[in-house]
Parts: sequence; C-alpha cells; structure tokens
Amino acid sequence: MKSWSKHIIGILFAACCLQLSGCSSSPIEQMVIKGSTTMAPMLERLAADYQKPGHEQILIEPIGSLAGITALIQNTCDLAASSVPASPEIVQEAEKNGVTLKAFPVCRDRIVPIVNTANPVHQLSVTDLRHIFSGQISSWKSYGWTDSNIQTVLRQTESGTCRVWEQVLLNDASPASGYTQVFSNSGVLGAVAENRYAIGYVSKAYLNHEVKAVAITGHDAGTALERTLFLYVNADRMSKTIKSFLTYLHSGPARKIITDSGFVPITHKN
Repeated sequence: MKSWSKHIIGILFAACCLQLSGCSSSPIEQMVIKGSTTMAPMLERLAADYQKPGHEQILIEPIGSLAGITALIQNTCDLAASSVPASPEIVQEAEKNGVTLKAFPVCRDRIVPIVNTANPVHQLSVTDLRHIFSGQISSWKSYGWTDSNIQTVLRQTESGTCRVWEQVLLNDASPASGYTQVFSNSGVLGAVAENRYAIGYVSKAYLNHEVKAVAITGHDAGTALERTLFLYVNADRMSKTIKSFLTYLHSGPARKIITDSGFVPITHKN
C-alpha cells in the first residue's frame, strides 16, 4: 500500500513539474520593423539569419521610410527602417510625442537613374536630371534621340528614396506633371522596362538586365546620390531584444549578408 501511494505521489509530482515548466516558459517575443521598401529584402535575410532557436521572431513590414518612422513615433513598431535621415521637423514631432529618435547607420547605398534598354542615352549630368524631372526638358530629342515625350517614373511620397531624389535633384520643388508613381524599386524597374520612353531611379542594389543604368556626369557625380540607410529606435525603449539585434548587425555574417544584398556595410572608414 505504501509502495502504491509513493507511485501515485511520484506521478502527480512529475505532472506538476511539467505543468509548472510549461507555465514558466515565456513565449518568444516578436520584434517588428516597419519602413523602407529598399531595405526590406536585406532585412528579411538578416532576420532569417539572426532568428536562431530561442531568438525573438522578427516581422518586417515594408511600408515606406517616412511611414515607418511615423509608426515608431506612434509606438506601433520596435524599429523603423529608413533610407533617408529623419528631418528636424520629424525629430521635433517625435519629441512632442515623448519619443527620442536615435539613428543606427546600417549600410551605404546609391540611387541610380535608369532608362529602357532601347534608349541610346548612356549618361546625364545632375543638371540634366533636374531639368528632366522638373519638366524643363520634356523630349528625348534634346539628348539626340527620338522626338518623343520623356515619361518620368517616381516613387510614392512615403519613400525615403523619393525624398532623397527630390532633395538632391529638385531642391524640394514639385516634379513635372504627368509622371507615373509606384510603390517600390521593383515597381520602378517594371515601369521602365515596359516603356521605352520612361526614366526612373532605383537603389543600385536593385539593378537588373531588364533596364539600363545611366551614368551621372559632373564634378559631384560620385557622391550626389549616395546615402546612408538607417534603423531608428526610440532611445527610451531600448530593450535587450533591440540591442541584441543591433549588435548582430556588426557581426561577420551580417556584414556578408549586407554585401551580398548589394549594399556597403558601415565601417569606421565610411
């Protein structure tokens, strides 16, 4: 009888331990990154490499750089991916909402103008691009080709790529009317590939054989459209999860993924 009682007690004790073990194991935390469509494929690869068993799950939502920063200010994400620095106005808006924006540079990139492969134009100056996208020049005849209207392809306004392009090329002036507007780099590639008279711009990491990159000439050609890509955080909500992921981005495996994605990892030299 005593033996049977000990057996029952042992079973109950084991069951209790299993139950307690199940209750005490906390669920895997999810980290949400919203923002840049340019950075999204790279961040997906980085997240897949980082998410080892037991690591936090990372959800990437490509909604545009400025929309991502807005989401961070509204506390609907943990990090905001941005291909443009937050403006002083955005920083002030964040502070009014009790959010301290802190930028972490991830990599370097360059915006590249592209045309259809049927277009014989191989190079344009920054001034040429400014005249084309502002509407001052509207025909390809001005560049030795057919007398056909130049059809510009722009990114949507929440895009950091669009913001940089307009700051550098248009000095924040309005673009020419009649443009086509798309959501992503892939959308620009598709629109230009399908229209022989189109011209657009994409991150260098997205170039493919279906379009032709246009070389930029002039004294500032090498740096005019270079930029840094960032992850923004709320400095007052820097969790261990966020710190761990940001630290991982400086690791050898992360740097290789960044390079393989077509970007230049941040180093002390750049």
